[in-house]
Amino acid sequence: MTNQLNSESSALIKSALKSQYKASLLMLENVIQICSDDLWTSQKYQNRTWQIAYHALFFTNLYLFQHLDQRKNWINHRKEYQNVGESEGKTPYTRSELIEFTRELIRNLDKRLDQIDLNASDSGFFWYTVNKLEHQLVNLKHLQHHLAQLQDRLRNDQNEGISWIRDGSGDRRQ
Repeated sequence: MTNQLNSESSALIKSALKSQYKASLLMLENVIQICSDDLWTSQKYQNRTWQIAYHALFFTNLYLFQHLDQRKNWINHRKEYQNVGESEGKTPYTRSELIEFTRELIRNLDKRLDQIDLNASDSGFFWYTVNKLEHQLVNLKHLQHHLAQLQDRLRNDQNEGISWIRDGSGDRRQ
């Protein structure tokens, strides 16, 4: 008896992952677009809005590699900017910069996920002791966690919300 996914099951799971990553990234792009300049850099929150958005994008990108040693940072990555809670003295990313990062992730998502072996018994990242499939679910959950955090800020600070996007096609029906 094997615990390995067959090619059909793997393809089906990857299709669902692609759809949900794209939907989440499209929703994050919407948050970034409608966020006011004031909220983007507000010191009201320990973790600035721009910083949470970048943190979510940085780690989504990172964990879409099979292994840590394969990683390639976004071309505009600034060292240590991915860590939340460390904003003092850092020049915020602009909304347009992070929209471009979001769109780059969406453009490359299918290829990146196609290269991942979901049958790998390890995550490829020493600090995660889960298999690669579970690691992808954790990555998606992390992205959605920060998306929800930013949506809550928009609702509370700007009295605005964003539409729910059901899948990677951009379908906004629930």
